[in-house]
Amino acid sequence: MIANCVERMRQGACATCERREACAFPWLHMGDRETPFPRRAGHGEARSASSARNPFLAFLGEVARSIESRAKPKRSPLQEDIERRVEPLLESGEVRIDRIARELGLSRQTLYRRLKAEGVTFEALVDGLRRRLALRFLREQGLPVKEAAWRLGFSDPAAFSRAFKRWTGSSPSAMQR
Repeated sequence: MIANCVERMRQGACATCERREACAFPWLHMGDRETPFPRRAGHGEARSASSARNPFLAFLGEVARSIESRAKPKRSPLQEDIERRVEPLLESGEVRIDRIARELGLSRQTLYRRLKAEGVTFEALVDGLRRRLALRFLREQGLPVKEAAWRLGFSDPAAFSRAFKRWTGSSPSAMQR
């Protein structure tokens, strides 16, 4: 959303914005004057001299796009299918690539290659799922640390605490508070 706002400001299109009342930059709309930010040149046009004078706005737009692109990691249908199959197996500790590949009707090596082509490993996928579930268990459901560790298939709460600290930088008990 911020990247879109910065882009609209650069194009001088704030006056026609439908989200003007909720704008993150309200000072731009005082007195209905046009945005002070330079308009961006279209494709094939050279950047104007005024645009070259405001490198901060270009930097801000790039930072906003970067943050927004990382905010929601995109998972492929294959990754989502694997996660759906892995989640019920976490408690038992029976999460193995061989078993998931068999359930998908693939060989272990084929599943490995497909995940590698998507830039992820099976272990990273399981680790990411555990992280999301741990946050949900502790924040939203308020489960005790031992219960969350057991549901995620950790051998003991200390192992879960170490993994949680690796994921978030804080302990599970600190997250609950």
